[in-house]
Amino acid sequence: MGSSSKARAREKKRELGDHVLALRHRLHHALSLGIKSQGNRVKKWECTDAGIQSHVLKTMAAFISCLSSAPSQHPLIKDSISDMLVALDGILQSENERILSQAVDATQKLVSTIGNSVRQYPVLEVIFSLSRLLSLNQLRITTSCAIALNCILTNLGMVRGANHREIWEALEKTKTIRSIADALQKFVGGVQPIECFTAMTALLTTILWKWPSARYHVWSNNMLMVKVERFCGNPDSSIAISVLKLYSALALCGHGAMKLLERKELTAKVVQSLGKSHPISVRIEALKLCRHLMRSAKGCSMLTSLNCEAIVQEINHALGGWRSSSCKRIPQDQIPMVIEACRTALMTRWVGPHHSFFWANKIDKILLDILIGNCITKNQTQVLLSSENLLSLVSDNVTSAQPFIWDILGYLAAHCEEDFHPKSKGKPLFLDILISCACLVATDMMQKGITSLPSSVSEIEPVSRAVLLMVFSPCKYVSSQARNNLSDMVKPFGDDYLQFVLSSLKVLATGDVSIVSNSLHSITNLINLASFSTLPEYHNLISENNGVEILSNIIKSCLKSDIRVSRSSIASHLQCCWHDVEEWEGDDIILFYSLRALSQLIGFSNLVYDHTKESSNKHSEAQELISNLQYILSSTFGRGPRWFAAYILSFFGLYGFANKLGRRMEKALYEQELADVELLLMNGQSYTVHGAILAARCPYLLPQRESHIEERKLNGHHNELEIGHHREKLIHRVRMSDRVDSDALFRILEYVYTGFTLVDKHLIKQLKLLSKFCELKHLSALLQKKQLSWGNAGPSFDLTVVLNPAGHPFSDIILEANSSERVTCSFSLCQLSQPHMHSHKIILSSSCDYLRALFQSGMHESFSEIIKVPIGWEALVKLVHWFYSGELPGIYPDCRWNNIDTELQIRELRAYVELCSLAEFWCLEEVGEESLKVIASCLRSDQRASIGIVQFATKLNQWKIVEIGAQEIAPSYSKLRVAGELEDLDEEVIDMLRAECVRNTQKSGHKSV
Repeated sequence: MGSSSKARAREKKRELGDHVLALRHRLHHALSLGIKSQGNRVKKWECTDAGIQSHVLKTMAAFISCLSSAPSQHPLIKDSISDMLVALDGILQSENERILSQAVDATQKLVSTIGNSVRQYPVLEVIFSLSRLLSLNQLRITTSCAIALNCILTNLGMVRGANHREIWEALEKTKTIRSIADALQKFVGGVQPIECFTAMTALLTTILWKWPSARYHVWSNNMLMVKVERFCGNPDSSIAISVLKLYSALALCGHGAMKLLERKELTAKVVQSLGKSHPISVRIEALKLCRHLMRSAKGCSMLTSLNCEAIVQEINHALGGWRSSSCKRIPQDQIPMVIEACRTALMTRWVGPHHSFFWANKIDKILLDILIGNCITKNQTQVLLSSENLLSLVSDNVTSAQPFIWDILGYLAAHCEEDFHPKSKGKPLFLDILISCACLVATDMMQKGITSLPSSVSEIEPVSRAVLLMVFSPCKYVSSQARNNLSDMVKPFGDDYLQFVLSSLKVLATGDVSIVSNSLHSITNLINLASFSTLPEYHNLISENNGVEILSNIIKSCLKSDIRVSRSSIASHLQCCWHDVEEWEGDDIILFYSLRALSQLIGFSNLVYDHTKESSNKHSEAQELISNLQYILSSTFGRGPRWFAAYILSFFGLYGFANKLGRRMEKALYEQELADVELLLMNGQSYTVHGAILAARCPYLLPQRESHIEERKLNGHHNELEIGHHREKLIHRVRMSDRVDSDALFRILEYVYTGFTLVDKHLIKQLKLLSKFCELKHLSALLQKKQLSWGNAGPSFDLTVVLNPAGHPFSDIILEANSSERVTCSFSLCQLSQPHMHSHKIILSSSCDYLRALFQSGMHESFSEIIKVPIGWEALVKLVHWFYSGELPGIYPDCRWNNIDTELQIRELRAYVELCSLAEFWCLEEVGEESLKVIASCLRSDQRASIGIVQFATKLNQWKIVEIGAQEIAPSYSKLRVAGELEDLDEEVIDMLRAECVRNTQKSGHKSV
């Protein structure tokens, strides 16, 4: 070593201090007794002498105690920590309980001291050793192991890639989840320290957060769930908090959340934990759990079904309880609880009775106090509430709660009843002030946005969106207040701002910039344009600047782009709250807000007026827009985009929601052979229809029992092939009112059968009356140009409502599986005196050309009430669901699927293989394609079932499936062949696997074995 190198080494040593150097010297002398370097320079602990191990652990403890004062990134310190981890890994293999106890304590102390610096060291072996020890029947050791292991996993942060997989494999191999579950089930309290329970639940919670697949092993363990539930709401806050955190981690899984929600006693305890008698820390964790459980509309409905008022009251207490101390602003120690309560109050995005409870508990005053401070009293003068003062109060009281306040306000406005009105009684109307605040902040940002983006970008979208939801609120009071405020506040700069917005969007529409470039700015512009579109004074300006054409082109660009912008990606305060939840806006909010704005502007557009003139340029533009809107309707976009697409199409005379099942049912509208109801009009015209379809989609066209019904019997068939097989068919003749127009009735029937209809202007008035009478609410809304309320699910054209359980006394067709189990496609209208005899044949024949030909063939089987289907029971159930809903039930490759037994996976997938086979013979192309997609998706996500499915698919000659399975098996071909797991496969399949294996190895550049 040169003199300069020696000098640098001496300098580094001096940086540590003499005491640290002395302890380090003693440590390395002790470590040298057990650490040996292997041939590849990998260090390994090789000493089993208990005396040496104890000595090493003592020197470790002394050295670790000085680490907090030493520079953690010093090379000598890092080398020492690496060597200690090597020694600990080896010593943790000891069977000496005294040594193990020392080693675990030293490990716990080390990882706690170095904190997140643990990421710099290879800790996989230590993780394996600690998790292995969790199964020991030694309470003190297992508790320390759990604490140390949790500390390591927590400080590793976001583990990704190979490290993520390797750690999970180590936890699986040592059966960590089972060891923790056993420990928790044995816990009885009393003589056992609380630290044991909290350490185990904390470790389990960390694992569940980092490795989602682990959640299945917990929520599916009923004994564990029952045991843990006993400690929910425990008087000891540390236990209560640990349980609530564990449940929150479980609730991140949809299946886990449903399991928790099904336990009514548990949810009652969770709601009780929200109460103000509990410590703030407990209330915060209870709020988090409620938030996770209410990530979906279904979860919100389940949680609030028995506890709605109590939940809302406790959320409001958490939001506004700080005001009882006469504080003007939220105290620092209560801010975390207020923020968490704001997140939980986002349950207002779902429809339900909780909205009325929020208003009853004065949510408007609470939100206002959070927004501007607790400074408005009943004696407050209007001078102090001027626009300047309000904007100043909001600006001076900026907190991280503001984005949530705007969202909560927007959702409350969106779900207000039409006749809602806040009560005054001489007091200030706090809702009015809230509306003013939102409009003031939004318009202030508009002014700033003309020259540059405001600095507080995280607040742009929420407040603009809140104003949008208010101006479009179904509540007349809220919408009028918001529109008046907005109109007054934008007067000084409205024209300039609107031209700026349209110019910015024009650049987006022409494709000069990417559709997602600066997406926050684009979305805010679209939101504000939609809000301006409600103000009549700006309609001409929008029209002159080609606003409708701009929006139409943006919609076209969105449909061409594969990139989607979800709201959570631009509103960071919502990411954890809205994860994996399908919002009304869908997964592309640029498309959604373009449609939202266009729906308000299309009514006075030249596209509507000129689209019938084939010679005009507007005609081609209108046709392109119509084509794009119809594509949105027929695709898997969110409910919001589909509604606005349908709403805009109604201005072109196209009404409804085209769907796959509707397209199949269209030919049934003209089907006479299997019709069982005849609608008679006063002019002598009649329409023969199918009772099952009317019962599912428009029961109001069917008469009540006491109504006048004529019956006539017809021979169902008349051709020569049916000689000797005559069967009488009962037709119910229903006389319609003399006010019913025949053309209007046909359009109603067209909508009922297909979900879509083309309407001429002269029929609109008649259709409005008839659709209202038939309670076709969505068609009626379209005809009246009435906007649908936010979050509305839209119409359902599902026919499963008339699919009754097997064994119903009135059956017109029975499908029988290979196992002789049957699905009875039956329906009887209780209003009619006799059952329909052929209602369901039309549903089946409209979906299946094979069955259609069978029913019309005149052969003996065409009269049979039992149709044998050459598939198993599971496949038959899925097939019938497709017949009646247009959707084939799928399999989600989630934690439940990935953890169920391989035999169960194969059984589930065999049903889809059978459907692929049946599809070839029954001409069910769509069923075959959808089944193939399900199989491919599942085999790619989990290869365990591949061999069994390949074997089954070979028997049914489903070679596409065999090819997919072969591609998944090929990488493991050699290993499976040696293990003898391929012996039951056909030689042809073996050859296919071998060839696929060769292709894989050639692609990867490796020599084939």
